[in-house]
Amino acid sequence: MKKREISFRVFDGSGPLSIYWTDGPYGDAVESTSGKWVAWISPSGDTLGVEFDDVNAAKDHQELTLTNGEMVAVDVTKGKVKVHRSRVTRKIG
Repeated sequence: MKKREISFRVFDGSGPLSIYWTDGPYGDAVESTSGKWVAWISPSGDTLGVEFDDVNAAKDHQELTLTNGEMVAVDVTKGKVKVHRSRVTRKIG
């Protein structure tokens, strides 16, 4: 796994933000039901990359929960991006 690569393409104050944790190729993307992001997940369940469709460069917070149980969140302040990854645990009962 390589160091994450962030690509934030801002057009008129907002734009798509992509984060990749591995080198390509990535294969087919999985789209969210809301249509606001896509993710690339390996057959073994590893997150290869994600893309948020529209992120505000001035200030924004977005998060997505992937089918592999991982949550990826981004916080943007004045064009600087912070990425948070965690495992989502489900409560049974």
